[in-house]
Amino acid sequence: MMKRALQFLSKEVLGIHSAVYVLAAFALLSSLLALFRDRLLAYTFGAGAELDLYYAAFRIPDFLFVALGALVSVYVIIPELARRDSSGQKDYIDTVSLGFSILAVCAGTIAAVIAPKLLAYLFPQFVDAGHLSTLTLLARIMLLQPILLGLSNIFAAITQTKSRYILYASSPLFYNLGIILGIVVLYPIWGLPGLAWGVVLGASLHAGIQIPSILRDGFFRRLPRFAEARALVRTAAVSVPRALALSMNQLTFIGLTAIAGTLAVGSISVFMFSFNLYSVPLAIIGASYSVAAFPALARSLANGRQAEFIENIATAARHVLFWSLPATALVIVLRAHIVRVVLGSGAFDWTDTRLTAASFALLSLALVCQGLMLLLVRGYYAAGRTSVPLFVSFGIALGTVGLAELLIRIFENATTLSFLQALMRLENVSGSEMLALAIAYAGAALLGTIILVICFEHRFAGFFAQIKRSLAEGVVASFAGGVSAYAMLSLTSPFTLTSTLASVFVKGLAGGLTGIMVSAFVYALLKNREFTETVAEVRGRLWRGSIKAEGGTSIVASAEETAELK
Repeated sequence: MMKRALQFLSKEVLGIHSAVYVLAAFALLSSLLALFRDRLLAYTFGAGAELDLYYAAFRIPDFLFVALGALVSVYVIIPELARRDSSGQKDYIDTVSLGFSILAVCAGTIAAVIAPKLLAYLFPQFVDAGHLSTLTLLARIMLLQPILLGLSNIFAAITQTKSRYILYASSPLFYNLGIILGIVVLYPIWGLPGLAWGVVLGASLHAGIQIPSILRDGFFRRLPRFAEARALVRTAAVSVPRALALSMNQLTFIGLTAIAGTLAVGSISVFMFSFNLYSVPLAIIGASYSVAAFPALARSLANGRQAEFIENIATAARHVLFWSLPATALVIVLRAHIVRVVLGSGAFDWTDTRLTAASFALLSLALVCQGLMLLLVRGYYAAGRTSVPLFVSFGIALGTVGLAELLIRIFENATTLSFLQALMRLENVSGSEMLALAIAYAGAALLGTIILVICFEHRFAGFFAQIKRSLAEGVVASFAGGVSAYAMLSLTSPFTLTSTLASVFVKGLAGGLTGIMVSAFVYALLKNREFTETVAEVRGRLWRGSIKAEGGTSIVASAEETAELK
């Protein structure tokens, strides 16, 4: 049994589509566990002050992880390992691990010292409420997370080089498991600090699950030393643009969280709950295709085949559109059912549900944009052009925070706020002004994607021509699916079961399945290329046991990939 388990974990994953299905499967499992984690948080706290503190405490550690962890990007480490022999790999990993650890510990220590002043500046409302000491304690505990996840990033490069892709793909599962243990076991004992220690436990499991196989390969059997100092500098230098681009995402979240903190109590929690829900389809669709496409994109350009590069990225983009557009329509229609089933329990009341559902629907408008953006950014990385993604990310960060501030002021007008509440079916619901955060996020993502597509088309002509039909067909199919899902909800609304949760689930399921079937029917009617390819691939999976496919390069998501989703 153990031998079979090890063989399964060591399987290679070759080709874009095969890699996507493995990535998507593990992303789905991880997302389901993350939703269960959020349900526990919602049940225990609701959208209230305690959970606001918990989410606010993440901001400094998450920013530190992105700023430091991306300096040891798998996109840089894997090629460095590939060009070295076994002994050279160990020297290189020793150098990178030691250098990162020293930098991370020093940065974390500085962050811990300045945390009270920085948090007081970002969240003055917590100072006024007397919660600064608790917020500071949570943030300081969580500052262990960037160190652990950064090391996990390095471990991921080794794991991929040794072809143990499924092993690392399971790491996020253990991360969420650690947080769940923090909620269930540590919080009853230590209170809010127990939640923070659960985060640290999850990060430890994220890295630790890879350690046994790495040790068997001969790594870290001696004290790390600076054997290749120049390689460390080169690795960090190449990774700086990516680290800066990812830092822009975190600066956006710091800004939005700070703004949410000035609004009604629970606004931070509502936004984070809705964003976590939004991240599920983004991780399964957008992130999976963008990560899986990267090796083929890099290989095409390395061999001087630009036409093949455009074809590969257009293929991935068409599939992102194929899945994302119907998903967006279904989220908008089924938003309340999804939120109620996933989060609606315990302290999470109907007001929390309505606000979270509205924010979730607005965020979902960015699903297609973010999926394309993740993919096009990979295209620029493969081409060695990191400046464009950096500038676009910087613009999106400024635009998101600036637009959120502007909308908050606009919604101070009672008439404007009433219009928003009527549009989102939130009449007389207090705290509705927090929807400005979701609107700003989606609006800036749309504008940023348009700019990125224009820049990409200018540099690599022919991309848009290959995706415009898929875009049009996706819009038609998603509209039909959304309308049919809404019609099914209307038909089933008079029927009720003994359990409210069961009624909501059954009605939502009926609406969702109807929307999916109608979308698929429309795709088939339009003879959609992606629909045909997907059906053929599924049939192939059913009749073929191997998970190998075309191509010769494998990749799986690493810890740094998750930073792009928040």
